[in-house]
Amino acid sequence: MSRVSVRLFAGAAEAFGGTEAELDGVATLADLSDALAGDDARLREVLDQCSFFVDGEHQRELDTALPDSCKVDVLPPFAGG
Repeated sequence: MSRVSVRLFAGAAEAFGGTEAELDGVATLADLSDALAGDDARLREVLDQCSFFVDGEHQRELDTALPDSCKVDVLPPFAGG
């Protein structure tokens, strides 16, 4: 299990109520999403639409393992171009 630094952006930060979090005991992106959302259905809905970047690399699978001390950026979909 890992200690993970999380940065949330735009709508994800708004739904979470902050832009940063430190989480312990998360092994995968699915664990991270569960830990962030808890029982908050609205936040879970937002996180289900987000992209996750682990140490700067886009990860598409929620079963992606998280190395200890990694940094995860959580970005909701953006409109425009």
